[in-house]
Amino acid sequence: MKLLLTFVFTVLSLSISAQNNPDELIGKWVNEDATARFEFFKTGNTYSAKIIWLANPKNENGEQKLDKNNPDKKLRNRPIVGLVMLTGLQFSANETMWIGGKIYGPEKGETVACKIKLSNKNELALTASKSIFSFTKKWKRYDK
Repeated sequence: MKLLLTFVFTVLSLSISAQNNPDELIGKWVNEDATARFEFFKTGNTYSAKIIWLANPKNENGEQKLDKNNPDKKLRNRPIVGLVMLTGLQFSANETMWIGGKIYGPEKGETVACKIKLSNKNELALTASKSIFSFTKKWKRYDK
């Protein structure tokens, strides 16, 4: 019985320490429909992500997709691949999640609030919110 309790506490403490590691988010991730891959990185004490791959990187004319819906006309010629689309996430140890971020959706040219929680080491839940509306997407770690 004592051995079983020791084992359970060890597993629980490893799980808790993994969820309290802010840098656990860093790395490559793929969205739930496998149409895009993202890379999370740290700048100072905040976390950001950029688009590193698209399943369909070309538009209907065979040219690379550009940020054509950006509200800032000067940014409409920048490529989608390489675009830093998520910024400002800060790790909250109290909530064991990354909060305070902004995510930009080039499809609509909109920026909304977001937060991220790791379900486990290889899966995250990204929640984007605008006004009273929100949605959550599940992404998986992609280490290839």
